[in-house]
Amino acid sequence: MTRSLFISLIGIIALTFISSCATNEKYKVAYLLPSKDYPRFNKEGKYLSEKLKELGADISLVYGDNDEAIQIKKGLELLDKGIDALVITAINGGTIAPLVRAAKDKGVVVVAYNRLISNADYDVFFTGDNMDNARIFCEYALSQKPTGNYVILNGDRFDRNGVELKIGIDSILKPHIDNGSINVVYKTYIENWSKIPSEFELKQIIQSTEKNIDVVISCSDGIATGTVKALEQFGMAGDVIVTGQDADLDIVKYIYNNKMHLTIYHPHKQLGYKAAELVIDLLNGKNINKLTNAKTFNGLTQIPTLQVKSIGITKENIEKELIETGEYTWDQITKN
Repeated sequence: MTRSLFISLIGIIALTFISSCATNEKYKVAYLLPSKDYPRFNKEGKYLSEKLKELGADISLVYGDNDEAIQIKKGLELLDKGIDALVITAINGGTIAPLVRAAKDKGVVVVAYNRLISNADYDVFFTGDNMDNARIFCEYALSQKPTGNYVILNGDRFDRNGVELKIGIDSILKPHIDNGSINVVYKTYIENWSKIPSEFELKQIIQSTEKNIDVVISCSDGIATGTVKALEQFGMAGDVIVTGQDADLDIVKYIYNNKMHLTIYHPHKQLGYKAAELVIDLLNGKNINKLTNAKTFNGLTQIPTLQVKSIGITKENIEKELIETGEYTWDQITKN
């Protein structure tokens, strides 16, 4: 009896140890970013990583060097190494579906972060609210210049965010265009939301309109940077209402120094932490319908979507929204 009891006890201890190891095994999560060139995604990636570690997961941040083929290759390498969840901010949401399908075939949780991935089924789309962002742009511009000539520099045409923002801006401005209050002298998509093409485009517009521009709705801080650079060359910076999106430090400096007027701030820490919690909830099998607040059709299926609101930043609320929250310091903003 004693020997049998001893063997049984050893068995129980072994099973308990194995069970404990399995329970305490860390989830392995990877965040596949476009490149190191995006301050916003770098910051949110930092906070996502911080929160995942706090929640007991291992996290890898992997950069795609702004090359969609490299991003897919690195994603496949991550799958080969073994991960439990893959967060993707796609360089091209239209070409990365094979990676997503490969991940789902391996039972990996997939989250599309900020940029929609088309033609693949995956767990969730985590994003901002583009219609609300369009409202922030337009309401501010109209409050400052209810009449006049508008230029609209939309985001990348291959990014769902760029398309949705354009749709929102067009719908909000339509009644003001129809009644003759404003005149849209030019609008276009800007490849990769970049400052170089936006500067080139705006210089042509300024010359063709003989400087007769009142508002430039630039849909990202990258585009806004090119916008301000072009306006500076013609002595127009500060006189023309300019918007942006992401609240990059250089743009906040522009706003503080009256060279532009508004940027949309996505609270980086709040978003990174929320995304980390979402990933862990998905890995723990929580009900997706209780974790999301919308659905987005991606060309194949309706993807459960968690939309989060953003904040319009002007010179008047820099202190409240960016200084008091710890995003920046006055020294950073005022330093040349």
